[in-house]
Amino acid sequence: MINPAIIPDADPAALQEFAVHSEPMVRKLIQTVLDDEHEVYVFVHPSDQYFVSEVLGIDWKSGFMWLGTPYEKGLVQNCGAQTPYTLVSFPDGVKIQFSGLGLLRQNYEGADAIQLKLPKSVVRLQRRNYFRVMADSEINRQVKVEIPGLAESPSLLDISLAGCGLLMRHKPEFAVGQEMRNVRLSLPDGEPSMLVRLEIKNSKPTQDDPDMVQLGCEMSLLERGGERRLQRYLLSCERRLRTVQQLA
Repeated sequence: MINPAIIPDADPAALQEFAVHSEPMVRKLIQTVLDDEHEVYVFVHPSDQYFVSEVLGIDWKSGFMWLGTPYEKGLVQNCGAQTPYTLVSFPDGVKIQFSGLGLLRQNYEGADAIQLKLPKSVVRLQRRNYFRVMADSEINRQVKVEIPGLAESPSLLDISLAGCGLLMRHKPEFAVGQEMRNVRLSLPDGEPSMLVRLEIKNSKPTQDDPDMVQLGCEMSLLERGGERRLQRYLLSCERRLRTVQQLA
């Protein structure tokens, strides 16, 4: 099921109200997507199939940008100069989108890429929607959440820049509104674990085991570069999971 957060907004009133036409602001938003390595979602019309990618480069002088090609090449096999699309991304946690015409297969610095025209305006929606990855067994092997005072690490149910879902043994002190400080989040990128703070937003027992509890937590990344590291990891997970789904 497609994550509703990444679906392009189609409300004409909202698109008009939140359109940004200022060239410096448009440049800033698009440049942030590149600099901070935010994932981008490209919806190909009229099929509304989409793929996740990243910005490889921008040439403001020529008016073009380049995206990485999807793992499933069939998604762009029939794309060309007349292909309509909508691009969605979340720089600084705020949803932006723009539409255009033309997805061209090109070579960018020796790699397959997709070339498209830079927008004259973007729609900047004041909604803090974050892409969430549902955690499978591989993600649970790779990512560890270490909470002070707990002998065993909880299992991940999902993770995003904004928070995570945890499965752990029920403890009386786990209450909505409680903050867990000095939590360590480890990613499989070869870097040391990073310090985060969790705040419990919801709690519910599991149906299969009353001794287990599911916690929905808001997460604050406390270390410089932490958001970029987690962004990279979430993007790699999305690519892997989409490949698995296509092969299933």
